[in-house]
Amino acid sequence: MRLFRGVNLSGRSKSPPFLPFDDPAPLDQLRAWGFNVLRLLVIWEALEPERGRVDESYLAAVSRVVDAAEQRGLYVIVDMHQDLYARALGGDGAPPWATRHDGPPASGPRWFMHYLRSSAVQANFADFWRDEDGLRTAYLETMARLVTWMNGHPNVIGYDFFNEPMAPMVDVVSGRFESEDLRDFNAECARVLERAEGPARLQFIEPCPLVAFGVPSRLVHELGPTAVFAPHIYDIGALGIRRYHPRVSTYPLALETVTDWASAHDMPLLIGEFGALNGIARAREMLEDECRMLDRVFASWTAWHYDVVGPEWNDEDASIVMVGGAEREFTISLIRPYPRAIAGTPTRWESKRGRTWTFEYDASGEGPTELVVPQRWGGKRPTFGVDGAEARWSEDEGDLGVLLLEAQAGAHVVVTLTEH
Repeated sequence: MRLFRGVNLSGRSKSPPFLPFDDPAPLDQLRAWGFNVLRLLVIWEALEPERGRVDESYLAAVSRVVDAAEQRGLYVIVDMHQDLYARALGGDGAPPWATRHDGPPASGPRWFMHYLRSSAVQANFADFWRDEDGLRTAYLETMARLVTWMNGHPNVIGYDFFNEPMAPMVDVVSGRFESEDLRDFNAECARVLERAEGPARLQFIEPCPLVAFGVPSRLVHELGPTAVFAPHIYDIGALGIRRYHPRVSTYPLALETVTDWASAHDMPLLIGEFGALNGIARAREMLEDECRMLDRVFASWTAWHYDVVGPEWNDEDASIVMVGGAEREFTISLIRPYPRAIAGTPTRWESKRGRTWTFEYDASGEGPTELVVPQRWGGKRPTFGVDGAEARWSEDEGDLGVLLLEAQAGAHVVVTLTEH
């Protein structure tokens, strides 16, 4: 079993030049923090500015970001990103040629409400899912070109073919969108991957983004074993009052909902987005609690988002760092130990509000378990105790400490870490 922890890269990609940065040096910090994956935003408008013409200069620029990630030991999930369908409507995603309905654009940090209010947004989504004028077909053809281009990058582990898929609200509320349109689209994307002449990749599938707030998903799963459930979760209570209160947080319910869905469909779980938006007070405590809950269910995640350039898209104030890369007050909550590879079955990963962390698993005897302990969290060599396995502290990865655990099959291993 492998776990992935990382960030989205980044909100800056939503607008021209549609790239997260000009200099990849900020990726060094992510590796030192213990992250091992990037959810890399790619924008349809930049990829196919004219119908039928894929911009290979943009693909080359994206490839350079992927190469820079590989040089630092970072995996990449290619995320075809959109919000509100298109930039002309205050979001990002579709190019002008694929935007058939005009309307007033959204602006500001409450842009999400435009999904409910804008008839133009809903009409454009309706056209896309119905394949009016061959829009969905054209999109899938472009996805095939993208996958073929990326075949040469071994650190690309998979694709999220449509960020936060939405539709007219009548179809969302009835469940028809997830159970029919999104089911068919995901099957078509799976065929794109099957036809690609390259290595096997994972397919990260998202439900309707209302799941982020605890609404149950009606997504139908008809995909193979390479599918990963990749919902987003945000605390709507904290967003509404711009302050974190554990007693009114919607995060526990939303996490339980998506965890139950993933378990029922026997799918791995990766939380594609979560984070602190819009200047939420007590954000550090909120993210600490959210990460603790994710630890307990052994979920992979990519936090929203890492932007060292700015300015923030729609004034969301969501980057986990300031312009230039300095940490924010809540960044440290995301820099935490985790088992990136588990040779066996995990049973417990618990971090209480004190400084003691406990990790337990039943060993399979197949290779080492790797427990990542960033120096930013635990110093050069944190205090640890191990029962049931032989432990070796590795410093072969620079600023990233790794505790390697070797155990015989059937052994129950208990590891405790003490934060400095």
